[in-house]
Amino acid sequence: MTLFNKRSKMVSIRLSDDEFRRLREVCEATGARSISDLAREAMHRLVDMPHNGHAPMESRIEQLDQKLTSLQARLDRLAQMVEGT
Repeated sequence: MTLFNKRSKMVSIRLSDDEFRRLREVCEATGARSISDLAREAMHRLVDMPHNGHAPMESRIEQLDQKLTSLQARLDRLAQMVEGT
């Protein structure tokens, strides 16, 4: 999405003082220009999630976990072979 898209719709939410403070801290930490930009980016990520409900990062973590499990099993077999010689 470019910065030149005309935005004619508005979404409004109420936040507690603590929620607002925490969002401002996230804005400062991430370099977001405003809470609106931060919220817009978060909504885009949510909308862009795969239909299975898993965020892309969660999917990659799951794949890595499966690969690590497979590698651990191979290492265990190799260790058994080395100990048997």
